[in-house]
Amino acid sequence: MLLACCGAAAMAADLAPTEFLDERTGATVTVTREPLVFALERSIFAANARDYVSLTAVEVDRSGKIQVYLIGYIWSTIDRRNHGEQAALAALPLEIAADGRTIHLKPVAELPKDLLDDAHLMAPKVSHLQRAAYLTTREALIFVAASRHLSASFVPAAADGEEEADTEREVYESWGEGRKALKAFADRLTIFQ
Repeated sequence: MLLACCGAAAMAADLAPTEFLDERTGATVTVTREPLVFALERSIFAANARDYVSLTAVEVDRSGKIQVYLIGYIWSTIDRRNHGEQAALAALPLEIAADGRTIHLKPVAELPKDLLDDAHLMAPKVSHLQRAAYLTTREALIFVAASRHLSASFVPAAADGEEEADTEREVYESWGEGRKALKAFADRLTIFQ
């Protein structure tokens, strides 16, 4: 019995979010232990070729003003000399489909200064990636963490600047098990946002 309790405690510690002080801004930043990762197969280019979206959940406490973000990293295993497609995607809204519910995330205009530390924010170790920050809520993260099926897609913009409703979107499917770490993160978030 004691061994089982020790094992459960060790597993909880492995999933516990990390926290650091951003020395540039003085903000306390809490980060999920593992990102959510979504992948889009690109087998027409090569075997195991994929485009990815990694989402790292982050809580930023700026002297009591608390905001929750998903930091998006858009990257690929495909060697593309022009990375313009990734930059274009980073500017678009992102939708997460979670068990039939759609969570709409709009990128903030500029990445906050306290969210530039790629090492702490679990950026993929790749040569080219694009970043986006999406404001979200604790409730949305709890729902995503508890859902059984997840996918993500970028919402293309129409010519008039509005969101395009009728175009076919590329759907990134959930890749990996970041939901357990996201649940541990959401459970420890400050309730008063």
